Amino acid sequence: MDTHKADCLFIGGGVAGLAIGRKLAEHFQDIFLIEKNSLLSQETSSRNSEVIHAGIYYKKDSLKSKLCIEGKNLLYEYLEERKIPYNRCGKFIISTNNSETERLEGIQKNAEECGVEDLSFNNNSIDKYQFLRYQSSLFSPSSGIFDSHEFMQSLKNDFEKNGGNVLLKNTCLKIEADKKYFVALIKDTQNNQEYLLKTKRIINAGGLEAVDLINNLLEEEKFKLKLIKGDYYTYSGKEKLSHLIYPVPTENSLGIHATIDLGSGIRFGPSAYEVDEVDYSIPEDQKKQFYESIQRYWPTIDQNLLSTGYSGIRAKVEQKEDDFEINFKEFDENVIVNILGYISPGLTSSLALSNYVEEKLLQYST
Repeated sequence: MDTHKADCLFIGGGVAGLAIGRKLAEHFQDIFLIEKNSLLSQETSSRNSEVIHAGIYYKKDSLKSKLCIEGKNLLYEYLEERKIPYNRCGKFIISTNNSETERLEGIQKNAEECGVEDLSFNNNSIDKYQFLRYQSSLFSPSSGIFDSHEFMQSLKNDFEKNGGNVLLKNTCLKIEADKKYFVALIKDTQNNQEYLLKTKRIINAGGLEAVDLINNLLEEEKFKLKLIKGDYYTYSGKEKLSHLIYPVPTENSLGIHATIDLGSGIRFGPSAYEVDEVDYSIPEDQKKQFYESIQRYWPTIDQNLLSTGYSGIRAKVEQKEDDFEINFKEFDENVIVNILGYISPGLTSSLALSNYVEEKLLQYST
């Protein structure tokens, strides 16, 4: 079996792997990113709302809060610099009863404690949406949408320009650690060949498979994965939006919200329900509940004009706090960085995540 060496190995070609890879390729020469699919960013990173989040909901001093707020500013700067399409359209979070209005006030307070100070109640721009039913509304002017696919293609270009190598249809079967190296067993599914890659640094950004990789390396079930599925529908009604419309968040998601794409089309999603396996088909029996959730704040919406869009699976890690799980594990002279539970606001946070990992990883002596 062939054996190769690398300064750094990235597992997973989603937004986390690409963003961190772009940054670390400035420091290491032999650097490889493997992706099991035939194209990059085909799973969690491309199955979402393409929203730029403001950093409103997350607990103060959490990684989600810090990386989202920093990442939002870095992302807007990057998109502007690279001429990648975006729309800083703003969003309304709306309540439909007294209880939700109280929670909305709590959301504003939390955001301000985290450093988001541009929120305001009852911005009159919402008045033009006569078809919405709401009691109160909280406006976030720094929320937006962008072309996430062009963004991730740009990250790939940066990575390769800095000397990084992308290997598609390559999957990591197992990682073992000896004193000098990690030894990754990798299968190239294009030719059905297996090979070994030795490296002192691994970035485990494998998304849905990241938890299994680190648990197998640790030889214990240290992290537990929960799969949360979210469905999206497109809408062909005559109503038009120029802002994002969000309900008050639920336990597993930010609620079924109405977003616009860069062509001003309307889509709704995601729903949130736990599943046992990765399956991107949308069950027909989910549509009624999906429609009823929207109807709470958009009572006249026509169910017949909702069309099946796409679905995504979020790799949530069971833990006490709702936060990203970014950890650094040393094995003798080697270090593996595990990007776990990297769900929303992962896209927004990606450039800040790359700075965070770069700073910490370069402190290790390897």
